[in-house]
Formats: sequence, C-alpha cells, structure tokens
Amino acid sequence: MRNSLYVVPDVAKVSGGPKTRISLFKNIFEKEGNFIFNKKNKHNTLFRKSEIAYVESATNRIALIDIPCLFFLRLRSKKTIVFIRDIYIELFPEEYNTFRGKITYFSNKLSNFYLTLISTSMVFPTVEMGEVFFQKNKFFPKRPFTDLPPGTHDITQNRKLPNFSEKLGILYLGSLGYTNSGYQNFIDFAEMYKNEYNFYILSGDKDLKEKVTAGHIQLGKVPRKNIPQFIAENNIAFAFHTRPRNIYDDITFPIKMFDFLSFQLPFFSEEHNPAKRLLGNDYPLFASFENNEEIHRKIKSINPQEYQEILNLIKETALNNTYDKRYKKLLEQ
Repeated sequence: MRNSLYVVPDVAKVSGGPKTRISLFKNIFEKEGNFIFNKKNKHNTLFRKSEIAYVESATNRIALIDIPCLFFLRLRSKKTIVFIRDIYIELFPEEYNTFRGKITYFSNKLSNFYLTLISTSMVFPTVEMGEVFFQKNKFFPKRPFTDLPPGTHDITQNRKLPNFSEKLGILYLGSLGYTNSGYQNFIDFAEMYKNEYNFYILSGDKDLKEKVTAGHIQLGKVPRKNIPQFIAENNIAFAFHTRPRNIYDDITFPIKMFDFLSFQLPFFSEEHNPAKRLLGNDYPLFASFENNEEIHRKIKSINPQEYQEILNLIKETALNNTYDKRYKKLLEQ
C-alpha cells in the first residue's frame, strides 16, 4: 500500500514559502511512487487506499470540495497526518474585527477543527506552535503532534569564500510585505554603513521601488536557481534575517532561513527559539538589530578562517535538514 500527499490549496494561487514547501514535498512523494491528490483529482480519495496520508493545509481555510475528499482520505488511510501551516489567527484575533475579518476568522476555526477531526496525528513548523494551537482550541479533538519544519534543498556545493580584501555585500532576501518582516532594520543598517558594504535586496514585490528609495541599495529579482551565482558575483558575505522577536515569530520557521542554509550564506538573526534549536546557542551571528554598531563590529572581526568555520556549521545544518529527511520523519509517525 502506497503513501499519499493531499494538497489543500491550489498551488497555482499560492506563492513564496507555501508554494516552495508543497512543490518540494510533491517531488519527493512522486519520486517515491506515491499518490498526489491536488486540485484536479481530489475526488480520487474515494478510490485510493494509503498507508500514510499526509495533508498540506492552506494558510486560512479548506474549500467545500475538501470536506468529503478529506473524509474519504481518512476513511481509506491507516494514518492521516495533517500539517497546520500557521496559527496567526489564534494569536492576533483583534486583527479580524471587521465583517470580512470575522468571516475569515470563523472559516479558519472551522477548517482547523475539521482538519484536526480527520487526522490521526498532526505536525506544525515547531512543537511550540502545536502546543499553542491546542491551548487556544481546548474544544478540539486531542491529537498527538510533533514538528515538521521547512527543509533545505539544492544545497550549494563547495562555496568559495568571499574576497575580504574587497567591499563585502550584504543581502536581504524575500518579501517586504509581511508586517513583521523587519526590512526597515536592513535599510537603517544600509544607511549607516553605505560606504562600508554593498547592499542588495532580492524580492518579487511589485512595489519594491516604492518601499525602497535609497539609491545605495541595489534592487532586483533573481530566479532561485541563479541566486548562488548572484551571491558569488557580488561578493556577498552575509544575509540579514530581520524578523523581530514576538509571540508568533518565536514559534515558527520562515523558509527564508532554510534558503540561506541552502545557499551556504551566513546570516544574522535575532535569537528566535527555533533558530537557536536549529543552529545551536553558540551560533556566532545571533544579533540584535537594535544595535547596528555591534553587527558592524562582528562583521569586521570575522576573518576568513572564522568565516569558513561558520560555513562548515551551516553546511552540516543544511545537510541534516533536507526535505528528504523531512519525508523520512513523516514515515516514522
């Protein structure tokens, strides 16, 4: 009996982290000869038996078609493992006080209840998120749960050291649209040290030029597969992961962090609990973005040998956190 992947959202309508995660899990499930239930063939859950059925949920709600299809998926599977992507709505309910917001709120609640109901176990980006999920939803059925973070993929091999005798580049990667992206910290640092480093923002945001008007920051959009080459050509030595500490970002894993690991690019970050668990308490680039002078001092103090040691740590971490390993963890549930 094969395993199966059930994809709740329409992949053509999602982007960024969710699209990446779903696509990579889909590739692994297909490589292993498993079934994929998506927009075109969800009704086939009525006819297919599965050993393990893994459900990648949407960010907000399930669709009407998912209700019977997920029921039959559970009925014809020995195990049904549901992934809950985030619990933003649980932590910030005050942001859903408008009429439309309340519809989103209750749709999300009902969807998560149903996903919990049809599951035999559940996974979240972090264990802490699972704990908060069930604390906030005491009337939900109780299910065992564990973590299943994003993973690394297409890991850059044998990355060369940047040229420390030339001006180093610093990168911000990804959208600026998330409320707590912290991108202003990158812009502030770039303003303070525009004569010391070259600064780059790679983002698909359509309003990027409106948000970033500083001429000393180079803006662009590069396909993911070309980013390692972009890093090498522009002597980029570090990236900034600028999300601040808060009750949400301390219990989740942004895919951006795993991109930096995949690109073998050392990155500065606040001491988020998941990041400390991933990289270790002694990761040398944990820093506060409220102290730009300290970040500048850290960059200047790192010599090529120390940089290579950081690269070794990042490579080991990347190899231990691939999507293939995430798939194997699923099979152990």
